[in-house]
Amino acid sequence: MGDWPELAAEDLQPVLAASLADLGIEVSVTKRPLDNVFVQLAWARKLGAEQRGRAVFWLVRLDPNTVELFVLPPGTDLGYVRDIAAPEGSDELAELLAVIVRGAAESLRAGAPSGMRSLEPEPEPEPEPEPEPEPIPEPEPTPEPEPIPEPAAVSVGPAASPRMRVGLSYLGATLASNAAWQSGATLDVGVRFPIGLTAAITAGWIMGQARDELTDLRLHRVPASLAAGYAFNPTHTVSGRLMATGVAELIWWSPSAGAGLNAGSDVRVGLGLRADLVVQLHRGLGLVVSGAGVGWLRNVRVDVQELGVARAVLDPWPFGGEARAGLQYEF
Repeated sequence: MGDWPELAAEDLQPVLAASLADLGIEVSVTKRPLDNVFVQLAWARKLGAEQRGRAVFWLVRLDPNTVELFVLPPGTDLGYVRDIAAPEGSDELAELLAVIVRGAAESLRAGAPSGMRSLEPEPEPEPEPEPEPEPIPEPEPTPEPEPIPEPAAVSVGPAASPRMRVGLSYLGATLASNAAWQSGATLDVGVRFPIGLTAAITAGWIMGQARDELTDLRLHRVPASLAAGYAFNPTHTVSGRLMATGVAELIWWSPSAGAGLNAGSDVRVGLGLRADLVVQLHRGLGLVVSGAGVGWLRNVRVDVQELGVARAVLDPWPFGGEARAGLQYEF
């Protein structure tokens, strides 16, 4: 915004695009009329909401030697500003702006952009009452005003594409009164779409033992689930997911002693609800803590015959719970 005889929009566009290409960030350069900073903040909020951009940047020349770079992150009312000593020559200025815009765009996910100070928007004053109109004299013909060239403004946004993730976690799950809690591991592969929808496929392995006065059972469980739901804003340090799940679990058992009980296997099927809490540790890497509840539509039961009467050695609960803790990486 302002007079930019040495830096045209068509010269700035390719320099910014080359600097941000490896980050998967799209760049567009537009022109804006010169106005006060709070009008520009309102424009930046509207543009960020319409295009779902990562941030909106704009430039203002204070004097021949100083340029101000403003940025508004998405979903906030707080802007940031940085004073830049303008070098001589349009190529040097464009390269300097590309380096600063790249650094700010990379640091937006963690909070305030590096090297910039916050700009608190002020409320607009109440308009003064309009005076009584005076009689309007016949206007004199005025010459057509010369068009004012619009200055360049920059908007930066990520390419809107699905993000894949892979996670590995500890898995603990309930089963029955004589096998209350069992532990293992689980692998989670998921996808998050730009509109907030998310889906995941999970497979795990759990080992444990069911204790009984006749004989203990060694248990192996292989749960597999398909989940779909909503992922909250992943740009925040702490975010989460809420998903409905369908679960199929293969269970096989073998007795510790003979006791007239054979080894066997069976499958149970259930539906449930899962909640994930995600804490961002580094770019793409996050700590995940999850909890899930499942109602079993088809369950298993292991019986033994004693004096001609069947007695349950393993009788799983109709409802179960799961807990997970591990790491995920989102590409």
